[in-house]
Amino acid sequence: MARLQAWFGRRLLRPGPDVDLSLRVAQLTATRAAVLDAHAAELRRIERSLHDGTQNRLVAVNVLLGAALRALERDPATAKASLERAQSAAEQALAELRGVVRTILPPILADKSLADALAGLAAACPVPCTIDADLPVRAAASVEATAYFVVAEALTNIAKHSGARQAVVSVRRLDDRLRLQVVDDGRGGADESGSGLVGIRRRVEAHDGSFTLDSPPGGPTVLDVTLPYGA
Repeated sequence: MARLQAWFGRRLLRPGPDVDLSLRVAQLTATRAAVLDAHAAELRRIERSLHDGTQNRLVAVNVLLGAALRALERDPATAKASLERAQSAAEQALAELRGVVRTILPPILADKSLADALAGLAAACPVPCTIDADLPVRAAASVEATAYFVVAEALTNIAKHSGARQAVVSVRRLDDRLRLQVVDDGRGGADESGSGLVGIRRRVEAHDGSFTLDSPPGGPTVLDVTLPYGA
C-alpha cells in the first residue's frame, strides 16, 4: 500500500518536463543574496543621509540656539539674527528628514495610489514626463513601493545622463502581473552595470519580477519591468 501510494505521488506531484528545479533553486538563492546586499546598502545610505545631513543640521541648530541664549543676556538685540539662523537650519533639517523618509516608503502610497505617487515624481522631474497609468485594483504594498523606486531611479537617471527632451511612464495590470515601462528620447547607450540600474534589477528580481533594458546608441531607451501584482 505504501509503494502504491508513493507511485501515485511521484506521478501526480512531480514537476513538468519543462521545469528545471535546480535552476530555479539557483535563481532564488541568487536573488535572496541580492536582496540581502540591497538591504544592507539601503541601510548604509539611510545612515549616511541622517548622519551627514540631518544630524549636522540639528547640531547647527543647537549651537545657534546656545549663541542666542548667551546673546540674550548680553545684548538682546543681537539674539534675533542667531534665532533666525537657527530657524532656517531647523527647516532645512526637517526637509532633509522628510526626503529620507520618502525614499524609505513614500507616505503618498499609503494615503493615495501608485498613480498619484508617480504623478508626484513626474512633477518633480526636470525632464517633462507623462504618466499613463491604468490600475483598476491596487497592488500589494511592497509591489507598489518597488514600482515607485524603479520609476524614481529611472527618472533620476534620465535627468542626469540621457539628455532627453521628454519621458513617458506607463503602468498597467496584465492578468496577475504589473507591467511598468519607462521610455525616453535621449541619446541612449545606457550601461546596465551603472547609474542605479543594478539596484533596480536586484529589487525587481527580489519580487520574482523581470527587468529588461533596451538602449541602443542614439536612443530611445526603454526600461521594461514586470512584477507579480499581489493585490
